[in-house]
Amino acid sequence: MALTGMQIYKLLPKTNCKECGLPTCMAFAMQVAAKQKSLTDCPPVSDEAKAALSEASTPPMKLVKVGPSGKQFEIGQETVMFRHDEKFHRPCGIAVRIPASLSDDEAIAKCELINGSVFQRVGETLKVELAAVEVDGCDNPVSRVKSIADKSNVPLILIGKDASIMKDACEAVKDVYPLIYRADASNIDVFIEIASSMKLPLAVTGSSLEELSDLTQKAKDKGVEDMILSFGSEDLGDTVRSLTITRRASLRKNFRPFGYPAMVEIKAENSNDETVIASAFAAKYAGIVIVDNTEPWELLTIMTVVQNVYTDPQVPNTVEAKLYEIGNPDENSPVMFTTNFSLTYFSVESEVERSKVPTYICVVDTEGLGVLNAYAGDKISAEKVVKTIQEQKVAEKVKHKKLIIPGLLPIFRAEIEDTSEWSEVLIGPEKAREIPAFLTNTWKS
Repeated sequence: MALTGMQIYKLLPKTNCKECGLPTCMAFAMQVAAKQKSLTDCPPVSDEAKAALSEASTPPMKLVKVGPSGKQFEIGQETVMFRHDEKFHRPCGIAVRIPASLSDDEAIAKCELINGSVFQRVGETLKVELAAVEVDGCDNPVSRVKSIADKSNVPLILIGKDASIMKDACEAVKDVYPLIYRADASNIDVFIEIASSMKLPLAVTGSSLEELSDLTQKAKDKGVEDMILSFGSEDLGDTVRSLTITRRASLRKNFRPFGYPAMVEIKAENSNDETVIASAFAAKYAGIVIVDNTEPWELLTIMTVVQNVYTDPQVPNTVEAKLYEIGNPDENSPVMFTTNFSLTYFSVESEVERSKVPTYICVVDTEGLGVLNAYAGDKISAEKVVKTIQEQKVAEKVKHKKLIIPGLLPIFRAEIEDTSEWSEVLIGPEKAREIPAFLTNTWKS
């Protein structure tokens, strides 16, 4: 039976030493009760408390870290089956495969492409999280993994089934804490030895869920702590079912052999199929998806799905309601307003930047709603817009009295002109992508 935060707190040292990373023992106890912290994260806890709480307080899904300190990728320790129950905590990471068939120069070039796959979207940095290096079939696997480890800005996954090759490759780069992949029934004993002796995370796959549970239990019994459940994508429906069953067994039944995050290696005939399949698994329980391509359109599509799924559905995604200056505006620059919903604001901001027209953007607090939703929900009005612009002292920044309003709110025009100093209200475009043409043509004319 799960213990409450108070029951856990009573067995803690109650010193508020902060060694767990939280400000108080009570805060730590609440995190343990929510399965977001393990009792082992409290160094001063007594052996008696460990014995009393170890099984009850252990998160049902293990937190697994790949990579060295400073650029680790973390997955696992999820707590719910469905995002709306609470939220998903650790976003799915994209890994790009570096095939063994590439020459050394081509492999390094692809590594550089992976390093450069960094994007900005609605105020967040999105990037490829891992480089998946195939070691079987390389002319010199050790040299290959060492050169990529030296060049890579992201953690490594080492892909191979040959135990002797994998052992040499891991020995060469064990300091960067790579993920070992693929351990199966044919090589599990040696892969367990490699992972346990070098303290590396191990990705395990099985021909069935029964075999997979046997292999993970065997690895745990022999000292492997960090594991990932691995699946292929050849049968989309079967893989989704397997991911769902293992997650449910972990979170709902506390079935320890499946108490690990999952990854899916994507195999597809073309980039379009790869994008769709990877996006599906990123949304449906994969902690890592391995893809082949580095095309920005493909990676950003998958990343956008991940970003959307892993936002907190109970907390509006907002920006600060204030006056933003884009491109060093002056007294002759245009003034416009929008809402504080992140996607709305950053869409407007990016299009203003693209226009090359320095602009003031007044952000109105709508409790994280977009323009139409805010209007429908009575979170924005002409009166509120006027008051916000006055509070932000926008009129002191410019010498004109022209205000651009969203094209979806033309009804505000007359009231703003009648009740404020903004005597000329221009109805802007309805869509953000139309802003550059509006600023360069309509505004300047």
